[in-house]
Amino acid sequence: MKKILISLLLANLALVSMSSVAAGADGETAAVAEISQKDRIMGAIMGVFIGDALGVGTHWYYDLDALKHDFGPWISDYHDPKLKSTGRFAKVHQFRHDQGVRAGDLSQTGQLYRMLIESIVDQGGYDRADFAARVDELFKTLNGKNYSGRYTDVAIRETWKNRKRGISWDDSKVGSNAITSDAAQMNVALAALFYNDPETLVKRANSHTKLFYQNAFPITHSVAYATVVGGLIDGVPLEHMAEHILGINRRILTRNAPYYDSRIQVEVGQSAWNPELRFSSPHLASKVYGQHCEIQQLLPGAYYFIHHYQYDFENAVLAAINGGGNNMARASLTGGLSGAMVGLSGIPDRFIKGLNDHEQLLKLAEQIADLTQS
Repeated sequence: MKKILISLLLANLALVSMSSVAAGADGETAAVAEISQKDRIMGAIMGVFIGDALGVGTHWYYDLDALKHDFGPWISDYHDPKLKSTGRFAKVHQFRHDQGVRAGDLSQTGQLYRMLIESIVDQGGYDRADFAARVDELFKTLNGKNYSGRYTDVAIRETWKNRKRGISWDDSKVGSNAITSDAAQMNVALAALFYNDPETLVKRANSHTKLFYQNAFPITHSVAYATVVGGLIDGVPLEHMAEHILGINRRILTRNAPYYDSRIQVEVGQSAWNPELRFSSPHLASKVYGQHCEIQQLLPGAYYFIHHYQYDFENAVLAAINGGGNNMARASLTGGLSGAMVGLSGIPDRFIKGLNDHEQLLKLAEQIADLTQS
């Protein structure tokens, strides 16, 4: 039944003219009307896990020829990190391999995301202090260096050091000054909880992001990303997403996401609807928007992929992966967005079953969804 539904969705979308997006939007909305909000919530939550796990084995190949050399012409599934990589970050790949990371495993960011979801389920809602206490437990297993855990990125290393200095989780200086996307990926869990209350979502996403970041630039992007995912779960069409975000109480929005252009960056993806601007090889959008770890490079690519591949989770996420660079974060961000659009029912089974501990992850996703439906 699922395959039939997806086939029908894609067939309907194929009839939509790229030169008349507005006219086609109503048809697309009707085509996905059967996707429930519970399905969208579970799709968004699982989409982040899937994108993260797809990238952990193929991470940080900035040379696409090296990526193809090590993994073939097109990555379409989970992979082990290479023991002998031809990429620039071969030492990272070997480290993860030596730590026992294998196909279907999560990165450290994925572990933190899972911890947040487990905290929400255990507490019956978002409890910042409870999650922070769980992060402290993880920090006890790390040494503050990059080659620690499953590899520790800069935002987590700097936050670890600030906690070691005794800085409180309630102090605005506890987080990093980095401009990466770890918190944005975690914010999908909050979007799932507060999708129907954008003002609360904005405030909670801001507060959560500040656990790991003190810089207003990544905070704005991370909060804005959460509002996009929340809007998609709530059924807001892509062409109206910026309008949806700007419709949030202005005082609350500007206080929690201060930079206007960053708040509506989702609009950059609409270039995919213009035949003169569309990439003939969509994964190369990552080369144009940027392959690096900064959130302002990652999000435009993710937004482009969900516009180019509306209601096509597989191709959206795989385009993010095959673009190289920080494909792990890009695919995770894309997975959260696309999962919110297609729902769990629109995600291919192999991506679900290929995740290690997928049955428990599905259970957690359903429990989050049930919290919002009660």
